[in-house]
Amino acid sequence: MNANSASPVFQVSDLDKSIVFYTEVLGFEKEFAYGEPPFYAGVRMGKVLLHLCSGAENAGRTGMGSLYAFCDEVDNYYEAICAKGADITTKLATWPYQMRDFQVRDIDGNLLTFGCPIDEDTDTVKESKQ
Repeated sequence: MNANSASPVFQVSDLDKSIVFYTEVLGFEKEFAYGEPPFYAGVRMGKVLLHLCSGAENAGRTGMGSLYAFCDEVDNYYEAICAKGADITTKLATWPYQMRDFQVRDIDGNLLTFGCPIDEDTDTVKESKQ
């Protein structure tokens, strides 16, 4: 058996509000939603598929998720979501670990970090190889 992908699952308190946040503020696209009313959904940005799960059985467990999304650029994206009122917890910066990244908190407290690799010789964003 070879695993070929993974999707983090964030517990959320209100699935509809979370879908609106991820699509309208962070720029994800709604991929699917299950149930009537919906209790489980997926949102996608590029190759990143994030699952969102709500329901009474998840009460008290929201806001404990985190992910790191590797991107081809972050400066323009950072400015765009800041303009939409995203809750930035770590401002955009270039770090000693050769990444330029920032962190944002969703409406339930889950943390998402968006970053891109930096060329250590030139201190510029590396070209994407994909």
